[in-house]
Amino acid sequence: MAHNIILVTWNESEQAFENFSKFKDSPIKDINEVTLLKRQENGSFKIEEQIDPKQNNGILSGSLLGSLIGILGGPLGLLLGFTTGALIGGTYDINREQDDLAVLARISQALPLGTVGILIDIHEASEDFIDALFEKTGATIYRWDYEDVQAEIEASIETWQETQRIANLTLKEQKKAEHKARRQAKWEAFKSHFHREHAK
Repeated sequence: MAHNIILVTWNESEQAFENFSKFKDSPIKDINEVTLLKRQENGSFKIEEQIDPKQNNGILSGSLLGSLIGILGGPLGLLLGFTTGALIGGTYDINREQDDLAVLARISQALPLGTVGILIDIHEASEDFIDALFEKTGATIYRWDYEDVQAEIEASIETWQETQRIANLTLKEQKKAEHKARRQAKWEAFKSHFHREHAK
C-alpha cells in the first residue's frame, strides 16, 4: 500500500470548501490527515480547516502536513521563494513532467494567489478511489510519495539551519571587523594625540 501526499485543486475555490465536507461528513479509511489550505493574496498560506479522522479533534500537531505548510508559509518559504513565487516563474506549466522540480515548489505553483486546495495524507491501495472521488468535480490532482515529501522537508530544514549558521557567522565576522575598526580608530587617535603632546 502506497503512502502518499495528495493536493487537490480547483479553478473555483468554492469547490474546495464543498469537497472538503466529504471528509467531515464521512470519515474515509486509510486517510491520516486532511487540510483545507488557502493561498492568500500576499502569497502566504493559511490553514482554513484541518481534520484528523482517527482522532476527530480537528487539530493537527507535529504532522508532516503541518511541517509542509509551516515551511511553505514561514520564513523558510520566503527564503526559498515559495511565498513570493520567485523560485519558479509564474508562466511555468505545472502539468509538465519535470522530475527535478521540488515537491514544495510544485505545491506552491499549483496554488495561485487567492485559491484554495485540499492536502491529504493517505495510504492508498490504488489511486482509483481518490481519483474517482473528485472525478466529476473538475479537480486537478497532484500526488507525491510520502517519503519523498518527508525527505524534501528535512532537506529544506537543513538548508534553513545552514543559512542561519552562515548568517550568524557573517554577522559575527562583521561585528568583529567593526570592533577592530573602532579599536584601530581609537589607537590612531591616541597616537595622533601622543605625537602632538610630544611635539610641543
